[in-house]
Order: sequence, then C-alpha cells, then structure tokens
Amino acid sequence: MYRYLFFDADGTLFDFEQAEHNAFWKMAESLSLPLERKHEQDYHRCNAEVWKQFEKGAVTIEELKVKRFANFALETGLSLNPEEASRSYQQQLSGQGILFAETITVLETLKKRGYTLFLATNGIAEVQRGRIAVSGTGQYFDHIFISEEIGYQKPDPRFFAHMLEVTGLSEQKRYSLMIGDSLSSDIAGGMASGMDTLWLNKGGKPLNPQVQPTHIYSNLSSVLDFLNGHL
Repeated sequence: MYRYLFFDADGTLFDFEQAEHNAFWKMAESLSLPLERKHEQDYHRCNAEVWKQFEKGAVTIEELKVKRFANFALETGLSLNPEEASRSYQQQLSGQGILFAETITVLETLKKRGYTLFLATNGIAEVQRGRIAVSGTGQYFDHIFISEEIGYQKPDPRFFAHMLEVTGLSEQKRYSLMIGDSLSSDIAGGMASGMDTLWLNKGGKPLNPQVQPTHIYSNLSSVLDFLNGHL
C-alpha cells in the first residue's frame, strides 16, 4: 500500500500552459514590446530548444534563462534586451500560481486520508517558489524538491536519489509513488530510481514501449478513486 506520494507540479497540479501564456504577454507589456500572436509560438519553440540543451548538460540553468530570449530575438528580429526580458518574464511567471480545478480537492482529500505528500518539480527555484506561494499549495507538502536547488533535474536518477534520501524513504520505495504527466521526466525517472509510477495521460498520448508506468489514469481526480483508502 502506498503511503508517500511524490507529485510533479507543472501539467499535473499546475496549469503551466496558461501560466506561460499570461507571463509572456505581461512581460511584453512591461517592456513595451510590439509583439504579435505568432511571436508566442516563436518563443515556445526557442524555449523548448534551450531546455533540451540544458537537459543534455550543454548549458547551465543561468545560461538557459537568458539564452532562450537571445535566440527569440535572433529568430524574430525583435529589438529586445535578453537579460531584461528574462528578469521580467521570471518575475511575471513567479506570480502565476494557476491550478487545475480539481487540484486542491485532490490534495486536501489525500491529506485527510493520511497520505504524506511531496512536490517534485523541475524548473527555476524563484519561479516555482513564487507560484507555490501564490497558489497556497505549500501547506500540503512535507517537502518541496526543485531541480535548480538540488542541482539535478528529472529524469536524472540523482534527483530521485536525493529526494528519497532527504525523506528517509530510500529503503521504503515500495510504499512510495511518483505521480506526473511526463513519461520522459516523471515516469522514466521514477522507474530508473526503483519507484512505482502513476502516469496522468490527460491527452490520450501513445505509450512509449520503453517506458512502462505502474499505473495510468486520464485525469487527476482519478487518483482519488485509486488511492481511496484511509491510512
């Protein structure tokens, strides 16, 4: 029986797509940038490419923060200061604690049932800490793990090893469950660390034969049906 639940943040509990959208346009407004709708997709593409470089160890997290906007400026021909844009965007994003409609109900119910909850998220610490504070979700977690603070990001086994060591659960993996929406990050990393995993496949994505979650559900509310017993 599972007792310790490790939740991913973005795409699992937090609506990161909406948060990114809001932050991007608030950044543009604050810097008086003459952006058009197509520029948002240009930024997303540049951002994703640099995050892939970061995951491969080709850039540091500090370089990532600025390089995505430098690349965005080069690709679009827009006149902007990458460092200034980065600071503004991070500030705006840190205030976007947008949750999915069912998130609070799920967290409150699981706590009442006696489960111990943890948050395990990739991302920039300033941004993630700000969003957690704004959303009021910090109260539900016994510990919050953020990749920038740890020095490793999911699916790196060292992220999970650190997480299990800090919580004292390295020898109690059979009671622990990693819950997330990303096969390549949450599920693959959890599997590599020897944890059971629950994949939230909200969009009906095809399963990767090389990554086999222990459990699969289509929405967050289903977790309450699965973990329906009181401890």
